[in-house]
This record gives sequence, structure tokens and C-alpha cells, in this order.
Amino acid sequence: MKKKLIITVIALSLLLLAASIFCVWKINQTTTLKKSSFTFEYGKSVEITKNQLFDKEDLNSLQEIKIDVSSIKNEKNKTYPQVGEYDCTVHFKTFFTPQSKTFKVCVKDTVEPKFSKFTETIEIPAGTETNYDFTQYFKAEDLSGADIQIDSKSVNFNTPDDYTILVRAIDSHDNTVEKECTVKVTDIPSSPSVLQESKEDGLFYSQGILIVNKKHGLPSNYAPGENAEAGNQIRKLIADMQAQGYHISNQYSGYRSYSYQASLYNGYVASYGQAQADRFSAKPGFSEHQTGLAFDLKHTNGTLVETQPEVQWIKAHAHEYGFIVRYPQGKENITGYMAEPWHLRYVGDIARTIYESGLTLEEFLNVPGGTSY
Repeated sequence: MKKKLIITVIALSLLLLAASIFCVWKINQTTTLKKSSFTFEYGKSVEITKNQLFDKEDLNSLQEIKIDVSSIKNEKNKTYPQVGEYDCTVHFKTFFTPQSKTFKVCVKDTVEPKFSKFTETIEIPAGTETNYDFTQYFKAEDLSGADIQIDSKSVNFNTPDDYTILVRAIDSHDNTVEKECTVKVTDIPSSPSVLQESKEDGLFYSQGILIVNKKHGLPSNYAPGENAEAGNQIRKLIADMQAQGYHISNQYSGYRSYSYQASLYNGYVASYGQAQADRFSAKPGFSEHQTGLAFDLKHTNGTLVETQPEVQWIKAHAHEYGFIVRYPQGKENITGYMAEPWHLRYVGDIARTIYESGLTLEEFLNVPGGTSY
């Protein structure tokens, strides 16, 4: 009798074990993922929950669910992942038996870049070089960065007319947006004649522009202070540079009185000798700073701006604010001064035309300059 009982107990135990094994096997076989692939837009953080992976019935029979997305690589210093496909795993237990399922996470960039700056119409004088830099008129932004490409093959730079160029913005994942821009090639402006020059109260004007150089000076009592319009524009230029991350100071050297320029010049002569001082400093009465229309830009470290990339930005964009770089490289025999990439002169709307001509103010207006007083 005792032997029969033992056999019965063993049989029941084996039956229960077999049933348990079958249940575990059955659950494992029937447990499937609701979704085996998830797609996220680039720039979004990846978040996947157990409810997205399993049906409610499956969740009732699963324990210790852990979702492993450690294979996903984030962009450096960002909270969102790089574009790509990632194999991820969800771990869980069924009746204390470890199980796992795999699923894919796909990160795609489908968003086109956007133009943050787009000039609908560009005017350039006939004879402009065919490698003219049109990119200065456009800017595009995208989470992954964007480049500007311009197809200007249709433009005849020697024939005045209206032409259409195609401007493309392309991000690093090849999303592209295109727009058309009109390029107006205009007749080359004629040089001003002597009849367009005038002298009023000791001030020399050409084309309505006040000329101050080593051939044309200012009265010692001329003291207009900073020109209000020019001052507003230089501060706007500085603010825009700062917003774009350039190292430019709010402080600048603007209006200087006759007496202040005299003290500066005399100090330079004492330190460097007159011949050398005359290359970078004006005698009192011959400084553009006395007009209130000239400004020396400064680096955030307090020095005059003469390093990249600030110098290149100023050269390419100052005209958009009504300024010209007054003393460009290689023009000392014309302007009278060595190159000063930090020295801007306000001339207003004509700044773009002067910039596009590639000429100094003396050359553009056909007025005398040079290194001697």
C-alpha cells in the first residue's frame, strides 16, 4: 500500500512538472511583440514602454520586464540619437524562466532645412567676376547643419539683364529645399565727375559723401559727435555678430574730437616716429573719426579686430549695414593708410555698390588720396 502511494505521488509530480513545462513553453511560444520596429524622427528622444511592446494579456503573465536600448547612440552632448538603425532587446520572465525578444529602432531625418536668410533679388554691376560669392545673401538652418549650393550658370556677368539662379539648402542627411532668386546685372556706374563734387564750410563732398583723407581735411571746430544713424547701424552689426557667435565687443572707437585726435597722433609720433605713425594714424583734422561716421571694432579681449573669422565676416557683410571697410589690404598707396580690417566707414545705401565694385572710396568716387598730405 505504501509503495502504491509513493508511485502515485511520483506520477502526479511528474504530471505537474510536465504541465508546468508545457505552460512555460506555450507562453513563450505565444508571447509575441505587438511591434517589432519603431521609427523616430531625428531630434526626438527615444522612449519605448512595455505597453507598446506587449498585449495586455501577455503583460498579465510576464514578470520583470526590462527594455534594453543601450545600443542606441546619442549625438554628442545631445539627448537625441544619431540617425541609423539599432537592434534593441526586451528581457522578461515567464514562470521564473528568463526570456527575451528583439526589436528595431530606426531614427530618420526627414525634415528639410529652412532658409533663415534669403535675398529675393541681388544686384551686381556688369563685369563682376564669374566666381562672385552669392552665398553671402543666403543662410539655412537645420538640426544637423545645412550647406548652401548655388547654380548661377545662367548668369552672364557681362550683359545687363535679369537672370534666375537656383539656391539649394542641403542638410547632412541629404534633405533638400530649393528656391529661385533673381540676379540683376546692371550697367557699371560711371565715375563721378568734378561737377558732382562740392565744398561746404570747409568740408569736401563727392556724390554727397563727405571725404576725409590726406588730401581733404576738416576744420578744427567741426564737432558733430557720433552720427545717430551710423551709430544705430554699428550697434546692430555688432549685435548680429554676437548672435552668430563671433567674438566682438560692444565697445568700439567712434567719434573723436580734433583735440583728442591730436593727442593720439602726437603720442604715436613720439613712440614710432612720424613716418611710421602716418601709416596708421591721421593728423588732427584729417581723421574720419572726427566725422562721427567711422568706427573701429574691437575683439572681446579689447584689441582691435584683426583675426579670423571675425575679419572675414566683417568684410563680407559690413555693406549690409551701410558700411565699407575703409582701408583694405594692398591699397595703402590709394587710401594713405595700411590695412585696417576693423575700421568701418558709414556711407549708407551706396555701400553695397561700392562693395561689389571692389574699389576703395577714392577709386569709386574718383577723388584724390595717397600717402602724402
